Amino acid sequence: RELSTARRVRMHGRVAEMLERLWAGDLGAHAAELARHFAEAESVLGNEKLVRYSLLAGEKALASFAWEEGEAHFQRGLVAKELPPEGTAPATDAEAAALLFGLGRARAATADRSQIQRGVDIIGRAFAYFEAVGDVAQAVAVAEYPLPPNPQGRTEVARFVSRALKLVPPDSLAAGRLLCNYGAELGRLENDNKSAQEAFRQAQAIARDSKDLSLEVRTLAESAAIEFFHLHLQEAVAKATQAIELARSLNDPQAVWLAHLTAARAMSLTGESGAAQRHGFAAMELRNRYRLPPVLSPAHRVYRQMGDWTRARALSDRSLAALPQDGNLLSDRVLMEYELGNFAGGKAMLERLLEVIPREVANRPGSQYAFPAQVIPWVARTTGVLDRLDVAESAARIMLLSPFANPVFVLLSRAGLGLLAVLRGDVAAAERQYEALESRRGMMLVAISTDHLLGLLAHTMGNPDKAEEHFEDALGFCRKAGYRPELAWSLCDYADMLLARNQPGDRPKAMALLDQALAISSELGMKPLMQRVLSRREILKA
Repeated sequence: RELSTARRVRMHGRVAEMLERLWAGDLGAHAAELARHFAEAESVLGNEKLVRYSLLAGEKALASFAWEEGEAHFQRGLVAKELPPEGTAPATDAEAAALLFGLGRARAATADRSQIQRGVDIIGRAFAYFEAVGDVAQAVAVAEYPLPPNPQGRTEVARFVSRALKLVPPDSLAAGRLLCNYGAELGRLENDNKSAQEAFRQAQAIARDSKDLSLEVRTLAESAAIEFFHLHLQEAVAKATQAIELARSLNDPQAVWLAHLTAARAMSLTGESGAAQRHGFAAMELRNRYRLPPVLSPAHRVYRQMGDWTRARALSDRSLAALPQDGNLLSDRVLMEYELGNFAGGKAMLERLLEVIPREVANRPGSQYAFPAQVIPWVARTTGVLDRLDVAESAARIMLLSPFANPVFVLLSRAGLGLLAVLRGDVAAAERQYEALESRRGMMLVAISTDHLLGLLAHTMGNPDKAEEHFEDALGFCRKAGYRPELAWSLCDYADMLLARNQPGDRPKAMALLDQALAISSELGMKPLMQRVLSRREILKA
């Protein structure tokens, strides 16, 4: 502390040069320490070695999944080169492009999902430089890097991957890795599953011909994820399971994590709750161990759908601490708080969910519209307060009008429009959504099962016999899956339909259904549903 600034800078310079000679045989292992000293001595030694060791230290950090540390190193190197990390300024040389590529990877891994585009834009600047100077190897390395999946949308990746494919032989391993990335982008963000699966097929053929197990596993995992987003759920589970089995001898945590994540998502939809939990926790363990990109395991949703509020809340608290603006997480928390009668807490979470909806229509609309579209009308139905239904309808319409909306988010949005039709008693709207949703039986969506919703729609349409068929399917689905809160709501709505139909035998059956709904809702502490059931029972007794 007693040293003057000038003397301290000179001593850092002497230390830096001495350590550089001392560690000459293994500079990469000590790059972070060297970069620190050269940064302190930049005014006397210049920035050449500061940039060099910042780049080495950043790459070393990324190799050990230390994303934040790597981001700091790359940022320091870019500042030294006077190249703004943000914006569109082009790289001035290969070293600057390498720093941009490193910073983009670190940003994409650490950013909130709504901010991943910033990392993608930085990576695109690196690719543009290598492509322009004809450095094929580096251009391909940038384009084939597997970016984290982001259902909220990001752009430009498919464009520069397609350009990179023109730089390599069509049957090379480089082409296989690029095709894997290209398929993921086409299926997830361009809504073109046919072209995506063709790209995956070509990548798989190259992987098998080259006996490259890593590429085969990664392609299977990506293909499974795209099958899920296009609601080919059996195919998604089959491919994800195959990827997990093949990967037992590999060290590829990101591919295995994506396979577990996809299997958990698909199985939670089809009601295979036990398997969904196992895959969900496997994905979470990999995510925590390797600090993979912050895309959450579906385990929290399965716990909520089973009525295990304690575990659901614990996972929700942990997850929201890491991803406070994630629409997926916020939706589940909104539903849980309202389910338990905590309307104040639910309202606070709902306000946060509404903030996720972009002020301007996104180029690639996704979960930021699909979740509010379904959650808002479900809350209105639970509370009886018909508030913000226009927001839900607008969000759903944006999804349905987009040519890039994938089938999962279209399904969630249609479910929201279906609930709106029920709330409003709009027969024509109910008929439209019934026709669109009838082929999606046997699924558990975010807030309601498709069979339950079809029953409500058929009842709204004035077809109680068809409604009865769907409600029976809903009860069977929920009992098999163990989704008890949804079972209780289905029992209550089934009873309402029977009371409205009022045929011989309907009233005693309705009372029996209400008794079951009351038993479940009382055990689980579902106060709004308990009050609803008790009011129905009093009317029946009177």
